[in-house]
Amino acid sequence: MSSIESTAGIPEGRTSGGEPSIDQLGIALVPESQQTKKPVELFFVWCAANIGILGVVYGAIIVSFGLSFIQSVLAAVVGVASFALVGVSSMAGKIGRTTTLTLSRSSFGKQGNIAPTSFCWINLMGWEAVNIITGTLTVVALLSAVGITESVATKVIALILFGGLTVIVSMLGQNTVLLMQKWITRTFGAMTLFVVLYLLSTADWPAILALPSGNWLTGFLPAVSIIAAGTGISWAIAGADYSRDQASSSSNRSIFSSVVVGAGLPLVLLMLTGILLTAQIPDLASHENPISAIGQLLPTWMAIPYLAAAVAGIVTISVLSLYSASLNLLSMGIKLKQRTAIALDATLILGIALYVLFVSGDFLGPFIAFLVFCGVFLAAWAAIFISDFFSYHRHRGYSEQELFGETGTILPTLTCWIAGALSGLMVTKTGFIDGPFAVGIFADSSLGLFVSFGVSLLMYNLYNKALRPQQESVCLS
Repeated sequence: MSSIESTAGIPEGRTSGGEPSIDQLGIALVPESQQTKKPVELFFVWCAANIGILGVVYGAIIVSFGLSFIQSVLAAVVGVASFALVGVSSMAGKIGRTTTLTLSRSSFGKQGNIAPTSFCWINLMGWEAVNIITGTLTVVALLSAVGITESVATKVIALILFGGLTVIVSMLGQNTVLLMQKWITRTFGAMTLFVVLYLLSTADWPAILALPSGNWLTGFLPAVSIIAAGTGISWAIAGADYSRDQASSSSNRSIFSSVVVGAGLPLVLLMLTGILLTAQIPDLASHENPISAIGQLLPTWMAIPYLAAAVAGIVTISVLSLYSASLNLLSMGIKLKQRTAIALDATLILGIALYVLFVSGDFLGPFIAFLVFCGVFLAAWAAIFISDFFSYHRHRGYSEQELFGETGTILPTLTCWIAGALSGLMVTKTGFIDGPFAVGIFADSSLGLFVSFGVSLLMYNLYNKALRPQQESVCLS
């Protein structure tokens, strides 16, 4: 195995037995001796990864589609069910013992996999920028809660504080971050539950229950797709990154349920908070700083510790994105030292954050456009990855040759991915790329995600049945 496959741009370390630690392995196969983790640990990983305050904003976004309270709660639950995709990629991680985008080579070929992996890296960089922006706005809201008036200066200070904290924590290594996550999950989770109980007791229930029902096709489904794009679909590319060291005795069912329940519980709770808040802040989904609006609504004694815990939660979420992004670079064959990788990522992220925070002033507009645009490509990739896993690898596993051999490009698979993504874009309006067929039920909606997933899934299954048996060993270099 080449050094590109076995050395990551993340902190080095070794186990007590002298073997490379999970941080040092990069995308190399995890030795069976290090497959010791239990499914319950995945529960805490994904709970911590989704317990950020952005979940509250998701709740407000759902209501902005003109849905009633019952429809909004149902949309939150159905949207979060997209974490089933992460559950499956986590199952694949235990079986394949390497990262998600390395396992993806089995269907695309090593060279062909560079295209979707590059896009996934861009997506993670976009999410890192979203996390930096969200974290900065949360620090601003925290400063406001302690009496410091929001201004350009406070935004600059907040950006420096949050960005610096993220870089420092990213240097600590995966195991340390995962340990931090357990405590952050418990702390912020308990505070979120307390906030929800407070909101339930003070909510204007007549106003909430009086919200009129929206259209199920043009309101409910697009809301579901937005939540799916921001949750399960976005994280599906990283599932195996955190399950590849699961013990061989861990059942697929336990891994799947730990991931889905771990992510779903905090997300549904947070989105319920956002849905309740819209009764008191009707323009929450379009607010320039929705997090600051949330902080102002809560009593000071509650807002300060809640926002402080939220900052810590967003830091660990940012580190997870940064970690998976560095693994994606390795999957593309790009070997960078830790400092170089962080410098490259930080430059890109900082540029986006500066534009949104100090030039456009609009956070949610570009955020939703980003979710929809990335979603059509990621949904198409997820359809192929899931189909490939269940068709070929669930029982027989993955071979080192198909993951690390020079397998070239499997052109039919790449065609299925591109065709699915383009089909989704054709019926989607993102704000900067508007599809020519984004009319009728597709106008001002995000249903293109379902189209891209369906088209890629159908084409790939047809290819599997008709052509793949004869082309299994034929790749284009």
